[in-house]
Amino acid sequence: MMVKSKESSMSFSSQVKNEISKIPLDDNDCVLCEVSSAFRFGGHFDIQENGYITTSIHTENASFARRIIKNAVHNFRLHPSLLIKKSKKLKAHTLYSLQLKGAHATRVALGDIGLLELDSDNHGIFNPPEDIIGQECCLKSYIRGAFLASGSINHPDKSYHLEISSNNKKEIERLNNLLNKFGLKSNVTKRKNSYICYIKEGESIADFLNIIGAHKALMQFENVRILKGIRNNVNRVVNFENANLDKMVNASSRHVNNIKYIIDKKGINFLDSSLQEIAILRMEHPHMTLTELGQLLTPSLGKSGVNHRLKRIELLVEKLKENENDKLE
Repeated sequence: MMVKSKESSMSFSSQVKNEISKIPLDDNDCVLCEVSSAFRFGGHFDIQENGYITTSIHTENASFARRIIKNAVHNFRLHPSLLIKKSKKLKAHTLYSLQLKGAHATRVALGDIGLLELDSDNHGIFNPPEDIIGQECCLKSYIRGAFLASGSINHPDKSYHLEISSNNKKEIERLNNLLNKFGLKSNVTKRKNSYICYIKEGESIADFLNIIGAHKALMQFENVRILKGIRNNVNRVVNFENANLDKMVNASSRHVNNIKYIIDKKGINFLDSSLQEIAILRMEHPHMTLTELGQLLTPSLGKSGVNHRLKRIELLVEKLKENENDKLE
């Protein structure tokens, strides 16, 4: 009995997230960008009138949950609480819920990661991500954080589809513009109450995986894509050959029926010597191509020459049938 490995049984999205959750981030700006993006696309905020803020982020991916906790502890000196429970879906998944509580600590953290600052009235102001995005590595970290928080990708065996969702239209449009700057063919759509930035082209999805650092997943994706391409090419060739075969069989059947009609109505001698020769060969070799029939003639004749003679026979049959119809009338 063959036992599936843990990796082979998980979704392709989970494989990608597990891989990129292990990417080390030595640059503080990159950490800020990834965490900021993760909270923008997967965070939930409750800002009360007195400025007290509760921040939470939910995920089914344990690797991503560990990464958020590590960044919160080591980079922002925060200690989020972690709740673990089973989801109520048909296939019960484990749901990890990280919560940051405490007015001062949370405000500092959100300010550090560029999400918000407080105005003079102690109200939260959300800042655009451009305030913290710097170099190209920061842009890639920002995209990675968005995918970790709310992204999904189909297995390459299925249709090519990658998407990142958010309830915030501006965030999705910003992300879409950012992906377009990298030359990715992404688009935005609305699904119920969410906005979706999606990619449906295989090459752009491969480039996306490379950008976020999912190199192992990229190799798997490309291997499957190559095999699919080979299968599609083989299918096209087979379909083309089958179509040609059907066309040849239909043409041969028409030739034989024409010749039989003339023999039944007028006899083989009704045809001149050149047409008799090709008629006899076609009756004897109904499965041969026109080129093969031409090679049996003496002297040999090309495909167009054989087709011309068979066309002449077909025209004779049409005339005979017309005459028959005239007599009946």
